[in-house]
Amino acid sequence: MKTYFTFLERNKLFTFVNVAGLSISLMFVLLIANMVTRQLTVDKDLPDADRIYVFANEHWAGGHYNLGDRLQSRYPEIEDWCAIKVSNPYVQPDDKPVQVLGASVKKNFFEFFRFPLLEGNREQLLTDDNSVVLTRSAALRLFGTEHAVGKTLKIIPCNNGIFTVTGIVEDINNSIIPSDIDIFIPFENMKYIQWSCSMECTEMNDAAGSTLFFRTAPGTDLNRKADDVVAFLREFYWLFRDSDSFKKVQFIPWHDFYFSETPATVYLNQYDFKLVVIFITIGVLILLMAVLNYISMSVAQTSYRAKEMATRRLLGSSRPDIFWRMITESALLTLVSFIIGFLLAKAAEPVAIDLLHAKLDITGDLNATTVIVYILFIAALTLLSGFIPATILSNYNPMDVVKGTFRRKTKAVYLRVLNIVQCGLTIALLTCSAYLSVQIYRIVHAPLGYEYGNVLTYPSYGSQKNLQLFRTEAKKLPFVKHVSFSCGIPLDGGNNNTTYIPSADSTLEMSFQTFIVDSAFLDIYHIQITEDRHTPIGGNNFFLSERAMKMLEPVGTKDYFTSNNYGRTQIAGVFKDFVISRSLIDHDIHPLQIQIEHPDSIYPWNISVEVQDGDLNAYKKQLDQLFKIAAKDFSFESAWYGDQLRDLYADFSRMNRLMLIFTGAALLISLLGLTAMSLYFIAQRKRDMAIRKVFGSSSLGEQERLMKFSLGSLGISLAIAVPLMLFGVHQIDKIVTFDSTFPWWVPIASITVVALISLVSVYLISLKATRENPVENLKTE
Repeated sequence: MKTYFTFLERNKLFTFVNVAGLSISLMFVLLIANMVTRQLTVDKDLPDADRIYVFANEHWAGGHYNLGDRLQSRYPEIEDWCAIKVSNPYVQPDDKPVQVLGASVKKNFFEFFRFPLLEGNREQLLTDDNSVVLTRSAALRLFGTEHAVGKTLKIIPCNNGIFTVTGIVEDINNSIIPSDIDIFIPFENMKYIQWSCSMECTEMNDAAGSTLFFRTAPGTDLNRKADDVVAFLREFYWLFRDSDSFKKVQFIPWHDFYFSETPATVYLNQYDFKLVVIFITIGVLILLMAVLNYISMSVAQTSYRAKEMATRRLLGSSRPDIFWRMITESALLTLVSFIIGFLLAKAAEPVAIDLLHAKLDITGDLNATTVIVYILFIAALTLLSGFIPATILSNYNPMDVVKGTFRRKTKAVYLRVLNIVQCGLTIALLTCSAYLSVQIYRIVHAPLGYEYGNVLTYPSYGSQKNLQLFRTEAKKLPFVKHVSFSCGIPLDGGNNNTTYIPSADSTLEMSFQTFIVDSAFLDIYHIQITEDRHTPIGGNNFFLSERAMKMLEPVGTKDYFTSNNYGRTQIAGVFKDFVISRSLIDHDIHPLQIQIEHPDSIYPWNISVEVQDGDLNAYKKQLDQLFKIAAKDFSFESAWYGDQLRDLYADFSRMNRLMLIFTGAALLISLLGLTAMSLYFIAQRKRDMAIRKVFGSSSLGEQERLMKFSLGSLGISLAIAVPLMLFGVHQIDKIVTFDSTFPWWVPIASITVVALISLVSVYLISLKATRENPVENLKTE
């Protein structure tokens, strides 16, 4: 290998570009491969997962706890069932309350889902109503030790009851059940946490309060009885009995549920399979571009190594000897690049976890199988990268090298084809990235129908008396403009009230989003009242949105309407439509209603404080100190409304950043490759340029010839870029369903950027070559 190391040392640019390009691309490939593997193997070790189904309707996956026993008693296929409801209770292991992520579960949870148990008897984990199970990390956080069985704590929402830790489970990993759950509580305590979800609520008011899981007998499928299940539910379940919007039941297989488009009403892990496909595609494209770089530059360099290989052939080496020598060299460079890429991937892992919104563990997932896959991958990459250069060098007759025909044969077809493919891939990726950025910008800057200034929001902790004291004291601060108590803000969409309004020949179903607010709410969020009928506040008087009024036109409503479930509603006025959080992406306008109450009569879900322009951080600290009086021992977080609104776009912004990073990497690889290729390409054409200059060609003419040649190659690359571009844009439209109008300037901008990179690199590098004295290139002929 000594001659190969000498070659690498003398061609530092070749070495740097190939190692850098391959290493960067392999970093992305390893991170994406780890993410995709984890996504495709969620709950792979869960026993009986192929017999577990998630209960759902045509809109979402969820139901009431009390459905479980009724369905099991009717359908013998159901061997067992379980339920979960996630909440954020406060627990008190000592004197100070700590907020945790809690899961209220049926007592058979750890027999139904056999997650690894560290301490405790699996059959007796949650047999008592006042027993709890902690995860390892929660035990360490709450008690300072993972050996916490037998210790006690108080759960404040659960009637301040004292609970005993009966088990410790390993932190849940790579599962539909969230990994950040801290504590598991028997569902019997739900009556203290949220009555409408509890088993005592026989009317099953919160129809989507829990997620239900059913384990069926081997070889059975409950979906075959879906119609019978619907008919059965209509007998007693108000969601199907009273609403025309719910007509179907489905039982989603456990492994399908992770990628299902049916969202869970309870916080569970789900992922979009389209994103997995996009990440795989991007990873393959970036790797392909790096491999093309290597092939292109290796082919370009074959003319410089041709004399070495010709000498070896003349000294007795066979064609297979030359071929496998080149493959070995490719394996060495690929191995070094893989090691560097692996280290880069590990260093970038924390950033990738945040961007991909998925758990990654490059080193933790190393095992015998992974190592074998890595070895096979390196071997495949070695053959893919080294096959063409090895074939070219081993197939040529040594005399072609001696006569100089080898260089003239290798300089055209191979290099141009590879250059065209690389440019096409870069244009397509850049176009898709720019289009996604445009869509994200459209979503973020679309009009909301309301305005907000410097609004600070607080959760509702403490007694009503203390919250009113906070309101009174906050209004005395000179920088505070308004303080509002409300049940719902545009960000959370308020409360849904499905209303059934009878008319002459039918019943109109209206799904109102309802806000109970004080008058300051209208000022803080600039809700525009277009008609005020000056009715008294409170009572059953509601302002309706323009959309709601339009939907009520078929029943002839003008001053009031009467519903089957809420009685008579007086229309107090009309306000302009505004967008709530549930419709921020598709901007579907929901019917809204606002009831204005006196602030002293509202126990708020939301507290909004609007402050003047100035030192906002100082204002926030002063208000936080004041709110501690109301919250007492409870920890809380205040947040600026604008920051919370931006958080709603976090997934799309994260996807946008990912595309920008991938595109940046692709551009970097392309820039390195195009620049290096231009160097070698022009070096190979020096002899031809010298001959033409002897016969009268000028330096400017030679430069124009090179630029036209590069521009022609770029034009051909569009044949590759356009179909890839169309495919990528179509996939983005599936994910970001907002405005499908394609901006005409995006592909033009992408083509312009790649053209500038390509043409500028050729121009700058060709300056010296075209001005050289032709004698310097012909004196050795």
